[in-house]
Amino acid sequence: MRTRTRTTLLAATMLTLAATLAAGAQALPSDARPQAAPRTVFDVSDLETGAPPAVAWSERRSGRTVIHGTRGTTTPVPNQLTELAPMGSGYVIQTAGNRPSVTRWVAADGAPGRREWRTGYGLGVSPSGATVAFSGRRGRVWTIDQQADRVLSFRSVPIAGKGRAVAVSRGDCKESATSNGCTVYVNGARAWYTTSHGLVDRVPHLRLTSTGRGRWLGGITSISDTGSCSAMLRGWTARWRTCDNQFSDISPDNRRVLGTPAYADGFGPTTLDVLATADGSVVRTFRSPTHGAVTTYFDEVWEDPEHVLVVTYSQEKWAIVRLGVDGSMEYAVAPRPGTTDLRTPFQLQTR
Repeated sequence: MRTRTRTTLLAATMLTLAATLAAGAQALPSDARPQAAPRTVFDVSDLETGAPPAVAWSERRSGRTVIHGTRGTTTPVPNQLTELAPMGSGYVIQTAGNRPSVTRWVAADGAPGRREWRTGYGLGVSPSGATVAFSGRRGRVWTIDQQADRVLSFRSVPIAGKGRAVAVSRGDCKESATSNGCTVYVNGARAWYTTSHGLVDRVPHLRLTSTGRGRWLGGITSISDTGSCSAMLRGWTARWRTCDNQFSDISPDNRRVLGTPAYADGFGPTTLDVLATADGSVVRTFRSPTHGAVTTYFDEVWEDPEHVLVVTYSQEKWAIVRLGVDGSMEYAVAPRPGTTDLRTPFQLQTR
């Protein structure tokens, strides 16, 4: 899954950790970018409208927020919605706003489940979407599985405040004759993991985990006032590193990972890279024009192995745009007028 918080402030640059990573990884290139990656002008001012999103998404309109399901259903949810993930016949949602972040399950009609938890921001989702994880005070960790009524508790990770769940390794976290359980990746000031077996430890090589899917795990190794560096791991082995991007969502087939800018500043990012998960080579770059119809995006998630959905803001309009790995672009949700004074009216599901 991807991490939605792109900028994480750290107290000091982790130069020692970056050096350790460079020494321990095999044949890590200093720059994985080819000389001429395909580029698409990220101008969303005049696109055709295609099919609606094939993932769940929320919309806030006239003081009311609803989640649109993939089968045309709508589910009313609180306006303070910050995260959503389909689960069983309903959704796991997080709400925040002016209140502490709360995680709960809601049914398709919006009715809340039996319990709710005060948690840190962020949901971790397994590759199949069958399990959603979240973390609360003193590093406590829970998962909700696809039955939507089975809640499992994990050993806490050693952090002082509320944790932020990032990813879940597999869908069945209940150990049994047919399942070895799962691993949940959680961020505090450092990257940790906790397993169904009761093991708790630091994630090797990474200062913070950004994304994970199956055996692939990516995150930040160092950050400074001028940028950040990240590494992609597979099975605890660092496969490659970059100081050009931070990682976001990994595609459903594991072939590609989204790369947001290594340094997040200003109103929002205007460049999105599609990277090869195996080696970090750039498959496609979407870059906004520097003048005229500048495009900024605030959310990005893979819709399928060949398409990415992004929430965009351009020329005082919000939209959900479908980006193809081949460079194609179209509206998945047509633009609507809006300002930057309020939160984005659209939210994409966490995968």
